[in-house]
Amino acid sequence: MKVELPFLAEGIEGGDVVQVLVHEGDQVTGGQSLIELETDKATVPVPAPAAGKITKVLIKNGDHIKVGQALMELDGDGAQPDQEKASSKKTEQETGAAPAHPSATDKKPATDKKSTPAKEPAPSPQPEREIEAAHADAVKEKEKPPAQETDSSEKTEKEASAPAQQKGTDKKPTTDKKSAPAKDPTPSPQPQPAVKATDENAGEEEEQPSSQPAAAPQPAAAQPTKPEPQAQEPPPGEPSARDVSAGPGVAAPPSVRRLARELGVDLTQVKGSEAGGRITAEDVKTYVRERTRRSVAPAGKNAQDKDGNVFTTMYGTERREAISSLRRKIAATVTQAWTTIPHVHQFQEADVTDLLALHKRYAPQFKQKGATLTLTTLFLKAVTHALKLYPQFNATLDLTNGEVIYKDYYNIGVAVETPAGLIVPVVHRVDHKDLLQISLEIADLAERTRSREIKLEELRGATFTVSNMGGLNAGPFTPIIMPPQVAILGVGKGRRVPVYRDGQVVPRVMLPLCVAYDHRLIDGADGARFTNEIVKVLEDFQAMFMGL
Repeated sequence: MKVELPFLAEGIEGGDVVQVLVHEGDQVTGGQSLIELETDKATVPVPAPAAGKITKVLIKNGDHIKVGQALMELDGDGAQPDQEKASSKKTEQETGAAPAHPSATDKKPATDKKSTPAKEPAPSPQPEREIEAAHADAVKEKEKPPAQETDSSEKTEKEASAPAQQKGTDKKPTTDKKSAPAKDPTPSPQPQPAVKATDENAGEEEEQPSSQPAAAPQPAAAQPTKPEPQAQEPPPGEPSARDVSAGPGVAAPPSVRRLARELGVDLTQVKGSEAGGRITAEDVKTYVRERTRRSVAPAGKNAQDKDGNVFTTMYGTERREAISSLRRKIAATVTQAWTTIPHVHQFQEADVTDLLALHKRYAPQFKQKGATLTLTTLFLKAVTHALKLYPQFNATLDLTNGEVIYKDYYNIGVAVETPAGLIVPVVHRVDHKDLLQISLEIADLAERTRSREIKLEELRGATFTVSNMGGLNAGPFTPIIMPPQVAILGVGKGRRVPVYRDGQVVPRVMLPLCVAYDHRLIDGADGARFTNEIVKVLEDFQAMFMGL
């Protein structure tokens, strides 16, 4: 059976493979972690759906995979799926007797019943799996359309071998191709058998790339191992003199060999990514991209690091790095939000001089209980109070059904900076928690978010988001709404400035705020009232608890 990447969570379409935890031939149990996957939200393990033996690994570290993509092949310890069992019972009823083992044909039941006990009185599960595999391989080989692959391969092979072995005689490939396969009355003693042997052996190499050593009966088929000069590469689509399917010792299927010939690639220079050094079409394309990239740099100035990521161009040095799964998701999300949501940004300043005094007074008591009282904790309480008064800010706009979904729970997302990018864990049910509980939870979520140990359920369900950049000495900024939410609060760094109060100028700490909201659901007047309510709570925090 093929193990596919299962559905992980809403909005997660795939991720990058951090580490493959098993190898071919390993025995695994149901629920055992097969790979570690880095999604746009967290690093999660992918478990085995059942116990069995890993027969083939189809991915490698660093691959970007999607939900439903095959990860590996699993032999479930000989256990038949329900469909196979039903089929087996049906075969027994039709033939009147059970077959000796799964690979036995049901055309000659009498012969099988007589011969099977003598040869295999007590077959073990392992030989049965080997017989099944051999039978499946034989069926695959019979079902291959020979005309589709062999004819084109022979045709291209002969065109490729002519310039390599008969210099100056590649002007008449059509006559040779028509006469040789039809009757082959007088085949050429050297070039023709060597070329045909290469094509016929391609299927065997595809099934067992490492079971037999690379035998070269004709010395003429041997290929040079020195790196090919870039300046002498033939244009794509034309076979090169050195390319004779890269010799029978290279593990690559006929389709890949044909692609290599079309692109002018010597397969002996390509490193295979699959088991046994088997070369895939993607390996050939990667080789061509790297070769093209090297040829773009000026001669004598092509500098690369050991990983091949640093290049020197005519303008200077460049470094290329793969985009992480998290960064791809962030890019897709903010692009969708910015292009589909009509943002309105409401700016306001709050006098938090008294709030900072309150924070300074109670912070030591929180510390004694193992918590850190931060301004973000106070912001969450202030926002929740305002959301209860203006429920349209705690809603979701469903244009498909023409509805507004108002939510009676208050889950506030807190933007956290990580080395990989911005991640937003969620404090659930803020209205049911006190300041001490919120402080402890924010600290725990932030720490596990930065170490990428956060759970998926702790990243979901937010109804509103707070992004506090005051710790980075940031001034006012315009945050982007995180759909399906309809609003977000951005907080900058407070500044001590002179303020005119009660007929005199006094120093006060003013905090810049910006509320972004979806104009499809929220009007400007409500946006101003909601923002002013947050300012009111921050300027007189204790009044909120007194119901004022």
